[in-house]
Amino acid sequence: MPATRQRPHFVAIAERGLSRNWRSTGALVFLSLLGIAQARAETRQCRLPDLHTVGEERAIGANDLMRLRDFGGLGLGNAPAPFALSPDRRFAALQLRQADPATDSYCTALVLMPVRGGGKPYIIDDAGMIIASTSTRYGVTDLPLGTPKPALIAWNPVGRLLAYTKSFPDRSEIWIHDLVGFKSRRLSSSPVDVEALSWSDDGERLLYASRRDLPAARDAIMAEGRSGFRYDGRFWPLSSDMPLPSADVPLIDQSLDAITGQTQPFRPSDKLALHPAVQWPSASVAFAQRGSRTAWSAPADEGIDTPSRLQIRMGNKPLPCRTASCSGVNSLWWSDDGRTLYFQRRTGVGNSLTEFFAWVPGRNVPRRLLSTTDALFGCQYAGDEIICAQEASNTPRLLVAISIRDGARRLLLDPNPEYAALEPGTVRRLEWRNDAGVAAFGDLVLPPRYTPGHRLPLVIVQYQSRGFLRGGTGDEYPIQALAARGFAVLSFNRPQWRPATDEPLNEKEYLRQSMHGFADRRDVLSSLRQVIRQLDLEGLIDPLRVAITGQSDGAVTATFALANSTLFSAAILSTCCESESGLEISGEALDNFYIGIGYPATRASGKPFWRVASLVDAPDARPVPLLIQAASSEFRMGLATYRDLRRRGWPIEMYIYPDEGHVKLHPAHRAAIYDRNIQWLEEQLNPLPATPGG
Repeated sequence: MPATRQRPHFVAIAERGLSRNWRSTGALVFLSLLGIAQARAETRQCRLPDLHTVGEERAIGANDLMRLRDFGGLGLGNAPAPFALSPDRRFAALQLRQADPATDSYCTALVLMPVRGGGKPYIIDDAGMIIASTSTRYGVTDLPLGTPKPALIAWNPVGRLLAYTKSFPDRSEIWIHDLVGFKSRRLSSSPVDVEALSWSDDGERLLYASRRDLPAARDAIMAEGRSGFRYDGRFWPLSSDMPLPSADVPLIDQSLDAITGQTQPFRPSDKLALHPAVQWPSASVAFAQRGSRTAWSAPADEGIDTPSRLQIRMGNKPLPCRTASCSGVNSLWWSDDGRTLYFQRRTGVGNSLTEFFAWVPGRNVPRRLLSTTDALFGCQYAGDEIICAQEASNTPRLLVAISIRDGARRLLLDPNPEYAALEPGTVRRLEWRNDAGVAAFGDLVLPPRYTPGHRLPLVIVQYQSRGFLRGGTGDEYPIQALAARGFAVLSFNRPQWRPATDEPLNEKEYLRQSMHGFADRRDVLSSLRQVIRQLDLEGLIDPLRVAITGQSDGAVTATFALANSTLFSAAILSTCCESESGLEISGEALDNFYIGIGYPATRASGKPFWRVASLVDAPDARPVPLLIQAASSEFRMGLATYRDLRRRGWPIEMYIYPDEGHVKLHPAHRAAIYDRNIQWLEEQLNPLPATPGG
């Protein structure tokens, strides 16, 4: 799947950073490491639920969403993989985690799930602590991201040994579990993150990559501080008064003896084992090889907006696939005999559909096995089935198997069997076009047992609507819990702006074009205006009681809408806010980036720009109640907006959550955010009485 383009907003590191999970350690620990309470605690192993658990029949509450058992990363991507399939295809290994707001901690477990024969899952070890990730961009590393850092899991070539990482506030560890002896042992410990993990081809050594020179870079910064730091692009003033280490600290490949843990020479053949993508053709998003048959998915032409297409080579002979089904391919697998190619693609409005195909190249056209709005990701070939993580709008993450014969799905693991008894609101997929003809989609969630004929207050949650409708991007707005309290909730999937002319050749040029005349932001606002109008015409919502919420790019959408429309009567922001002072406090590196895509370079040149882009500078913005729930690493960016709007009489309040990154991770904080958002929206929008049990 092609990478999501970066949006022009000050704190847009979550979208780009989800696949990079580097933790800050040592002297520069200024981001969330899950908090003092957990840092002092021992690891706590999760329990697996009884697979026959029958939950209580009632509406969904915020605590039900908070305490869901999760595995894999926070997003719906393929990296890092949400599970690891053994070479003999008998087991899937995954890291399970569950939040506990009462103790502000997580339990973890490393789980083995038999893939065949209907076996039950079992736990082989705890999986360390849940540690906040950081990101590397803008020339520096250790940027506070805050998403949970998942374990890396790797099977040895014969499937007897399982290697996995554990994270702690002061170190990362590599462990090995022996499936025959049923014993786990620690192989090594490192003061920096393990960023890649694999086995050598002979299965005798563990291969891993880390930035082992990062502690020395941090020590050098501490020493530099004795004579004062020169202010430059290394600073990230939002979260620290010290420079960050350079992104140039190299990622170093290393090798360990799998028995003794002693360092071994890293051989040339190890590079491909540890970093398989080095063999992929340029710009590829998927790759598969079986003997002399190679398949990959890559843009056919240059340009950032060029869709990827399936390409095949049989020996030295190229074999094109010209059907529409061969575009948007994001995963590929050859059958064991190398005759059939199976592939996964995204299509539909906003890539809202996931499809699977089987194709015998040279003999027929691809045959569709499955088409669904469910999110299926991290998929791996298992002979007669493809194993995937799956989320549906009303179903949390599952592990499923998809038949390569007919696309039928088989449940392997439901980490939350009790959730099925809860009564969700009804979900309806909406598709529409805005005033410029740009297609958009979203999911409308109505209260359980909603009776047509009365209008509901509407809460808009942003900015992706694929998979389980939990709390929007950043998970701060509990969709089903809000529906149970009498709200209509629209999970809005941000439409992708596309240039009408002058195809951009790179990301920077794309962003410059999207900023010209605020074309991208106006497209999004037009899409929101159109869907609100549609729901009003259907008699479902009260257009005078509409709230918008947002984190990261969604927060910029919200403030732009408040500055340039009167659609909304209340707003909640998880990050705040675009303004001239926000550029100043974000540091030189981020400032340079935004100037490069069209933001004003000086105060004198910026007044016309900020009158449109900034809520605090908008001349005609209508005061509405505004709640800001900000992370300690970002709240300073909202201080100018908070001060100015409060002095002008806006009903505004702001809460700051300590020890948090761009995405908030502390269970206690997340529970408080859920509860405050629900209560605040009830006070502002006055919904109907809550559904019993909600």
